[in-house]
Amino acid sequence: MPRILGLNIVAVIVASIAFFLVGWLWYGILFMEAYMEYMGISPDEAGGSFDIWMAGGFLITVMQVIGLGLVMKWKGDASLVAGVTTTVVLWFFLALPFTMYAYLYGPVHDSTMMMIDASHLLVGWVASAVVLRLIK
Repeated sequence: MPRILGLNIVAVIVASIAFFLVGWLWYGILFMEAYMEYMGISPDEAGGSFDIWMAGGFLITVMQVIGLGLVMKWKGDASLVAGVTTTVVLWFFLALPFTMYAYLYGPVHDSTMMMIDASHLLVGWVASAVVLRLIK
């Protein structure tokens, strides 16, 4: 199986797609109204073409999945539970504080948006970890 930095490339692609779908679910369905209100856009404005932004978002997703995979590999997390545990710890000490920076230093201190963003990362990272551990 082809590998990227020692990670199964199929697992990286499938985990990235899973994480990207979590983002679509979070921002496109579950929390769409809160997100659009926060961003100050109407449903009509949201219908535009975002192809370049989506491609960039997918690249960022792939980078995060590779990072999670590398940390799990370096730790020797072979089991699903170990991989998910590592991912939750990384989220708590890295992703959550980064999300909190945006809340503290951004022009709008919106705790709802902070929780939406943080929970998106938590669920997306855990989904990625599950895929990475199931497809080695």
